[in-house]
Amino acid sequence: MSNPLPPVASVVIPPSAPPPPPVDQSPNASQKKYQNWKEAWDDARAVVAVDIAVLQTTVSEPEQTGSYMSKHITYLIRTEPYTYLVRRRYTDFVWLRDVLQKRYIGMLLPSLPPKTYQSTGSGSSSTSGLVKHRMRMLGIFLENLVQIPYVRGDPSVLAFLSVQNESEFDAAKTATAIPDLFSDTSAGAIKWRDALRSATIPHNGQRVLMDFINQLEYLEGHLKKLVAATKTLSERAIAKRASMDVLATVFQEWGKTEMEFSNSSKFEYPNKTGQVMAKLLSTSHDKLKGWSKVLSFEPTIIESVVFAALSFLQQQVDAFKSLIKIRDASIRDLEKSDKSLAQKKAEKDVGGDGDKPVSTGVFNFGAKGETLNEAIAREENEVRAKRRSVEAMARALFFSEIDRFNENRMEQLEAAMACLAASELMVSKKNAKLFAAFFGAMNLDAGEWSEKAKAVLSLQEQVEELQFDD
Repeated sequence: MSNPLPPVASVVIPPSAPPPPPVDQSPNASQKKYQNWKEAWDDARAVVAVDIAVLQTTVSEPEQTGSYMSKHITYLIRTEPYTYLVRRRYTDFVWLRDVLQKRYIGMLLPSLPPKTYQSTGSGSSSTSGLVKHRMRMLGIFLENLVQIPYVRGDPSVLAFLSVQNESEFDAAKTATAIPDLFSDTSAGAIKWRDALRSATIPHNGQRVLMDFINQLEYLEGHLKKLVAATKTLSERAIAKRASMDVLATVFQEWGKTEMEFSNSSKFEYPNKTGQVMAKLLSTSHDKLKGWSKVLSFEPTIIESVVFAALSFLQQQVDAFKSLIKIRDASIRDLEKSDKSLAQKKAEKDVGGDGDKPVSTGVFNFGAKGETLNEAIAREENEVRAKRRSVEAMARALFFSEIDRFNENRMEQLEAAMACLAASELMVSKKNAKLFAAFFGAMNLDAGEWSEKAKAVLSLQEQVEELQFDD
């Protein structure tokens, strides 16, 4: 089946375009009901896939641009199957996530790496380590983002992935940054609203949420320890590779010395096995140098696979905690608005005159010169909008996001460990091929020496179980 044409033309909307018409939110509005969140997400995939193919993104080729006073790093983003090629900086990623978080209320989006981080040390410098890690984490962000069916065809996402010209991208940012889920007419936003309408909030919702927050605290504690342990592992892998380089260099120097020992013009009694010994040392040097090269993959594997996955999971825990904090702040804001509205209604009931100007004060932020009736009408609209947002956040949490978070972290860890296993298998094969060549070069029987090695290692295992007598 062929992929649809790239939807670039529909992305860049003139900044002066009128806002989309409001969506009917009445109980009788046409909507689809879902039995569970997976059914809703599958339906969103089917609808969005009509116009937008499944996207695959890669982030690569960091490049420093800008003047001396305002240098920044841009990253090349490739999107298949449309072969989009654009360059974006870190702040563009931040903009995209912020816009989507405001639009898709209550949805847990993939997290972004922080502005700064402590490198595991696999980079040639702290700056190099930051760029490599950030590039990998931005890649994970996009990989996960385009898998969300609701946002895959979002105008802001498509603009981010496809618009090359910087000024056109700035215009697209302005045009597509609609922060209101309830007035957005894009297919993804409509489907997310349908999903939220299908949700029910349990009677013990607050207790469930508090219990989940406690779980997040435990998860955060485990992940912090794992990230720290991975950092130590990477540092030790780098140190091991450096030590192996020293070992190979000394073997090489020793080989040169053995050649000197076999020189009859320099020694009265030259070493008759000097040249053979030199060959052994030279072969040993080559294999150790090869081993060092194989070991150079270890820090990259640890950094790009294990450290990145654990860091992302840790960031997702933090992102969920932030989502809950946003909900709590919205509830407090709603309560404050409710109180203000009640006070104005009480003032009208007591005075009986709704056309009088609203009393002003230092902390009064109402429209200048509005009447009490106008202020009540305005605040009623504000309260309705805030209550709708608070309810949407609660529905999202209990309909899909808690369960989806738990499933996603399992999938992320499974993928990381599978990638680690595959990487280490490739490294093991490289090592096996490298040391098999040693036996060939020295005309030794690999099977015979394997048995001897097993015997030595077996004895060492036995010794470890013993204790010395006094």
